[in-house]
Amino acid sequence: MNCIKLLHKYLVFILFPFCLGLPPAVWAQNKPQNQPLQPPPQDQTPNNRQQKPVAKPLFKPKEQQRVQDRRPPSEVMLEKKKWTWKRKFFQNLATRYNYYFHANVKLARVVKTVSRDGQDNYRILLPFYPLSLQNQGFSKGELDSVIDKASMGIQLHDPRGKWIDDCFLLMGQAYFYEGDLENANKTFQYINIAFAPKKKSEYKTVVGSNEKDQISIATKEKSKGILKYFRHTKARNDAFLWRAKTLLEQKEYDEVQALLNILNNDPNFPHRLDGGLAEVRAYGNYIQGRYAETIEPLKVAIDKSHNRVAKARMAYILGQLYVQQQHADSALEQFRTVISLKPDPMMDFQARLQIAITNAQANGGLEKSLVGLHHMLKKERFLRFRDGILYTMGTLQYPKDPEAALNYMQQSLKVPSNNLIQRTLTYKGIADIYYDQRKYLDAKKYYDSTAGVMTADFADAKIVHTRKEVLTSVAAKLEIIRREDSLQRIAAMPASDRNIFLSKMAATIKNEAAEKKKKDALAAANPIGNPAFSMNGGAYSPKDEKGDWYFYNPGSKSSGYSEFKRRWGNRQPGDNWRRSQNGVVNATNSNAPIEMLDAPKEATAETIAPDSVTAEKLAVGLPLTPEKMTSSINKAMDAWFDLGKLYHDKLDNYPLAIETYDSLLIVYPAHPRKAEVLYSLYIWHGKQNHTAAANRYKDMVLNQYGNTNFADIIRSGGLKDINGEKKKEISAAYDSAYTAFRNGDYAGALAQKKMADSTFGFNFLRPRFDLLEAMIIVKTDTLFATDTMQLSRKAVQAVITKYAADEAIRTQAQALLDALNHRGELTDYLAKLEVRKRDAKGVLLDEDVSMRYPWQNPQPVLADKINVAKAHVDSAKIAAGIVAPTPAPIVPVKPVTPYKLTTNNPFFVVLSFQRVSKELMDEGLNQFTRYNAAKHANDKIEVGSFVLTPNDVMLIFRLFPNEDKALAYFDEIRDEASANIIPRIRPTEYSFFVISRDNFILLNSTKDLSGYRKFFVDNYVTQ
Repeated sequence: MNCIKLLHKYLVFILFPFCLGLPPAVWAQNKPQNQPLQPPPQDQTPNNRQQKPVAKPLFKPKEQQRVQDRRPPSEVMLEKKKWTWKRKFFQNLATRYNYYFHANVKLARVVKTVSRDGQDNYRILLPFYPLSLQNQGFSKGELDSVIDKASMGIQLHDPRGKWIDDCFLLMGQAYFYEGDLENANKTFQYINIAFAPKKKSEYKTVVGSNEKDQISIATKEKSKGILKYFRHTKARNDAFLWRAKTLLEQKEYDEVQALLNILNNDPNFPHRLDGGLAEVRAYGNYIQGRYAETIEPLKVAIDKSHNRVAKARMAYILGQLYVQQQHADSALEQFRTVISLKPDPMMDFQARLQIAITNAQANGGLEKSLVGLHHMLKKERFLRFRDGILYTMGTLQYPKDPEAALNYMQQSLKVPSNNLIQRTLTYKGIADIYYDQRKYLDAKKYYDSTAGVMTADFADAKIVHTRKEVLTSVAAKLEIIRREDSLQRIAAMPASDRNIFLSKMAATIKNEAAEKKKKDALAAANPIGNPAFSMNGGAYSPKDEKGDWYFYNPGSKSSGYSEFKRRWGNRQPGDNWRRSQNGVVNATNSNAPIEMLDAPKEATAETIAPDSVTAEKLAVGLPLTPEKMTSSINKAMDAWFDLGKLYHDKLDNYPLAIETYDSLLIVYPAHPRKAEVLYSLYIWHGKQNHTAAANRYKDMVLNQYGNTNFADIIRSGGLKDINGEKKKEISAAYDSAYTAFRNGDYAGALAQKKMADSTFGFNFLRPRFDLLEAMIIVKTDTLFATDTMQLSRKAVQAVITKYAADEAIRTQAQALLDALNHRGELTDYLAKLEVRKRDAKGVLLDEDVSMRYPWQNPQPVLADKINVAKAHVDSAKIAAGIVAPTPAPIVPVKPVTPYKLTTNNPFFVVLSFQRVSKELMDEGLNQFTRYNAAKHANDKIEVGSFVLTPNDVMLIFRLFPNEDKALAYFDEIRDEASANIIPRIRPTEYSFFVISRDNFILLNSTKDLSGYRKFFVDNYVTQ
């Protein structure tokens, strides 16, 4: 009984101060010796207060404590609380189960739920981890919750607890998965320093020590006895590996290698992390592409890993590396290991496929592999992978049997599946087969489908996009060649034979249209016979529905989504997306000309309805006149030439490019660009090491086209050997000659040009020097004699002939030649024309205005811009009847303009260029696009180029709901254009105006740009 009373008294003494919030030491210090607890003294008078000191209050008010000490509880506890065994127990217990446990469970759930769900491309080397920081799909809110919970556990509990470093480790891991690598690295680095081992007699951090001639940075863990399985492990050692992973993501490979080398030789680094150390080493080599060095550490990581999922993935990657190193037996062993680990169904299936592929390719067991795959098709467990099995069978058949390969892959596409990676591979596999067979029209269709369903991180995305774009142009050129060749052959027939041929063709087209109409009607009347409802894998197959409604069946929904994406791509949802575009300018693609959707299209043979086709209608497009035949031949020749360039420049297919140009020379031996064709064949055969063929074409260029630019390049050995310093000297020489020409020193400019020719020979600016010489000859030609004019024309024509392949030089020279050919007309035109420029308010300016010559744009000259000189007539002669009186001038009637002012109509703002180079136009388009994105992001203003006539090119800004919005934008960009948006283009070379949609359609029909400009000035500028 006395023992119980004593124990009760002891517990009261211990627990009472805890209830008051004070440690036992403070309680013992303030408790009076051998006296009971007294209440605080009462208030005293001032006199008494002087005589008797007031006792200091034992407790402070809570508000005063909160104001005076704002430190987190962890710091307060570290300073004021003793680290007793009881405190250690309760603090560790609360930190572990109240905060660390919940944060750790949430982080594990977040990482586990983020997986690729079978969307990996197993035909290439797998990513080392089933997630990536670039496209991870983690929930940032969940990871932030992990960080907050771990941070609260650190701040609310004693920092001497053994679970504090684990909370810091969770914070670093959450930062890592968020992609915040900088904070993750700082967190792991803090763990390595702050929780380093410390001696008992000092509080200094020991970063490293020397033990047995080996550097040690790890924390030693007790590993003896059975208690080692129940001891708490140090998170600091784990932080070293996590920091190495973070540095790898930051591409700090050298620092990671140094850290791993130290840890590998560290005597204190625990053996429990040997597998993790090997995994990080393998991962570092893997992402750097050092696959041969990845194999050994990866084997160690697999052997020591306790995570079955991670172990299966690493074994699969090791098998892939063995296949790459051509170690078939080792690869088969690893894939069998993957199967034995019972991974997820997708990896199990892919491992079995890899076994079949490896056996077929390395061991010559193609037939055995096909039999095994056929057996897998019949098993119900592989039913969801039938598309992958059929695709694999197709890849094994190619290139031995292309038709069988295509058949298997086409069957694969018919299988409903939500695996977009597999569908992407199948589409690309079919496209590659057609591409290898040079069936580019078919290949283009399947590359389009591939681009529609593939993800952004697809391994061959760049190849797909390149071939898709190039094959679009290739298909167009091939179609032109095929069509024009057919039209020319039909036109070359005798009239009677041609009529019979066209009549038979019309009858065939009608019959085929009738048969198709019958089939469509039968399919609509009989849904069971419709492929969409068939048992062969249609989207609505009764076998796949299993009694569920379509939107309740995941397989049907995924199949429908994949089919929609294959046909229409990543289309944004919108109401009436096709009809909503009617009647407006389609400028969504800024690189393409704007298309007038409401503009009437000319009827051609291709647009004839099948049921109304006749021989006469088919003959509409035939080149039966010399002009049409010449046009058809020119189209075919240009298509052949462009096709060879596409094969070489875009597809890097030298044999096919050579074959195309050889065919071109056979079909069109007098091609206008034959010199360039021969030079291209000389270069391409040289790259293919066809020395004899290259020399043959070289001699043809030098002998037949010795005065061309291509012959000069061959004689000079090309321009690739010119160094940077020499290029600067040549550029300075040209700038000096051109400056002299601009200043009117034509003799000095010509002398500098001759000196550059003798000093530098043939150089990269030789075309410009030659054009400058021709311009000097034209400028010095002040007479109108026939022989002098002939000399100018010859100089310019020589530049055009010599540099036919240089588009910029040829265009400038051709414009100069056009001016020379109309020199008399130009002189008369300039003598009668006074051109003055007005600003936006109608005030005349003194600046020159670039104009259109009458032969370039034969528009009627406005009456108010012509000052006709009137002769003075003697009145006496008029009275004598010698001279008839001059009739009074007739005031011209103002023409009736077709343009009208409208209010309820969408508007465009137009920027019209005047003789501006294509490069500056494209630059202006890009600059306005950036300006609209920055200043009018919410207005969604689109800008695109539009070619009204060959000489009138403009930018269209659309779409403004009313006139006021368009005029406000017009006033804004008119002021901003010259100063900030397009400063490289002079204000005299462009003009702005506003136009309604109806007026724009009229303008597109009449091509009367000057008429609308006058309408705009009269109705808008003068207001």
